[in-house]
Amino acid sequence: MSNKLHIGTWNVKTLLKHGKMQELAEELAKTQLEIVAIQETRWSGIGLIKKKDFSLYYSRTKDQIGQAGTDFILLGSIMNNVIGFEAINDFVR
Repeated sequence: MSNKLHIGTWNVKTLLKHGKMQELAEELAKTQLEIVAIQETRWSGIGLIKKKDFSLYYSRTKDQIGQAGTDFILLGSIMNNVIGFEAINDFVR
């Protein structure tokens, strides 16, 4: 077990197309990254998508669909260390 935490960033341009989230997770699985900031997801709302191999946290107002967005994806065992998620940004007050 490593004492290092591997953090990165990835501009996906959009996750609005069907299958893009899974494609992203498969690409990230090829790396050693555990926490990745994802730019330009373009989703609306606030939520968490939990899968077997990753968790994706997102936050945006409903009227911002198709624009911007920085979300976070957690991979591997680090997923089990998150006890909560509260979005704090210009859109959520």
